Amino acid sequence: MSARMGLRDFSPDTQDLVAVEILRTIGAVDAILHGDLAEALDKASRRWSSLPRGKGLPGRYPPQPSIAFETFERYCRDAGGSLA
Repeated sequence: MSARMGLRDFSPDTQDLVAVEILRTIGAVDAILHGDLAEALDKASRRWSSLPRGKGLPGRYPPQPSIAFETFERYCRDAGGSLA
């Protein structure tokens, strides 16, 4: 993916660009832009096993540890995110 995107390093900015591209290709960007955390996590948890599937749900791939939905929601709000 990095070659397709013309990226040449593994800097934090490059990692952010790759993450956004992954979110775009899995169809999670619209949910993120609309503040629909549950839908975004449902899609993103297929790719990132440390994410919860939704409110009250564990990660998709036990026994891989995952963050609690409420914790992730708090991080989003603390970072300035607007959630529906």
